[in-house]
Amino acid sequence: MLTYHRTGPGGSCPLLLLHALPLDSSMWNRVVAQLEDIDVLTVDAPGFGSSPTGAEIDEEFGADAPSLDTYARAIARDLEDMGIERVIVGGLSMGGPVAVALSRLAPDKVAGLALMDTNIAADSDEARQNRRAAITKADSGDISSVLSMADTMTAQKTKDDRRKVYCGLKDQLAQVNAASLAWIQRAMANREDQRDAVKVPVLLVRGEEDASCTEEMMEDLAQRYGAEVHTIPGAGHFTAVETPKSLARLLRKFYDDIVHAD
Repeated sequence: MLTYHRTGPGGSCPLLLLHALPLDSSMWNRVVAQLEDIDVLTVDAPGFGSSPTGAEIDEEFGADAPSLDTYARAIARDLEDMGIERVIVGGLSMGGPVAVALSRLAPDKVAGLALMDTNIAADSDEARQNRRAAITKADSGDISSVLSMADTMTAQKTKDDRRKVYCGLKDQLAQVNAASLAWIQRAMANREDQRDAVKVPVLLVRGEEDASCTEEMMEDLAQRYGAEVHTIPGAGHFTAVETPKSLARLLRKFYDDIVHAD
């Protein structure tokens, strides 16, 4: 149903990586390049990359409104179709609540969760209001709500010294489909607080300059799960593209720890 890209030698428990809004699975390319010896799956969200639209996913599952749960159900069914019984799931930004939803809806399939630069609680009133404004714009074909993200959500070092990364983000943001943006923003606005739904080992990662995922938000998760927050210097919200080597090292250790524990 959704579009997947698989690399590595294969295995019984792949690392499944879920991308941020409003990018696609290519966000993970430089991280995946550091994990060539691990079985890695990346997936395009509904309406992004090569995946079917959110409306098509809704129709397939009989959903009345856009929901991250529908996205997670599509992943669960796809994993079943691919014969994959267990995954370790990493979600960055929007990918975080989708990863938790997958673990809640298909608990037997998820062995661990890597939560990166993400908010798995519900939106605050202010955030929901901003999201609704973005939806109104997107419904009219206006994607301006995401065009500034390369400037506002990356580290200063990315803007100054990683010009290829910075310009690549700006180009990708400018190509976002308005209807897909409206669907995924509705799904994000409709999500519930899932902080109490995490029942598996957790990796917590945050870019040091991430303004949207604050230090306080991650410390709240750390206290709930008895976990440590790994902070990546010189990174903003998009750690997978800003500091892929540092993020890959953390993901590799987390993956190895879980696989070897089994």
